[in-house]
Amino acid sequence: MHASNGIFNNMQSSAVQPTRMHQPTQGWPQWPYLMFLSILFFGPPVAALFIATGVPIMTDLGWLARSVLTTYVCPTPLKTYELLDAPMAVCTRCWGATIGLWVGWFLSTRATPAPLQFWFRLPVLLRFVTALAPFGLWWLEIRFWPTASYELLLV
Repeated sequence: MHASNGIFNNMQSSAVQPTRMHQPTQGWPQWPYLMFLSILFFGPPVAALFIATGVPIMTDLGWLARSVLTTYVCPTPLKTYELLDAPMAVCTRCWGATIGLWVGWFLSTRATPAPLQFWFRLPVLLRFVTALAPFGLWWLEIRFWPTASYELLLV
């Protein structure tokens, strides 16, 4: 019994060993993503605060930001939060989606938490469908229930 272990150990030590470990490749830099998320997170309330100041140049910049975001990003600009009686630049859903992107980034920077391990074990197509499901609900609400309340949108 000991002889077979010795032979096995000799075979293992005489096997060709890799000279170098595989180094993981460097991913994309995170700063553009973080800068984009920061603008999406802080831009809408800052635009509302600019509008609320009443200072001509700042108010114009706030309205410009709101106009650009509601034209090219936000599908329902009438459902915005208000800060100091001035509308934010995006609706509640867009604001919630930005917060969701931040949560996703925070979760992706550390080890996978236990609740997400189940999700990562699902087939790729099923993960893709479950990730897109909230956007389907978003489309249904815009299309069939445009007068939904703020409280319902937060759920």
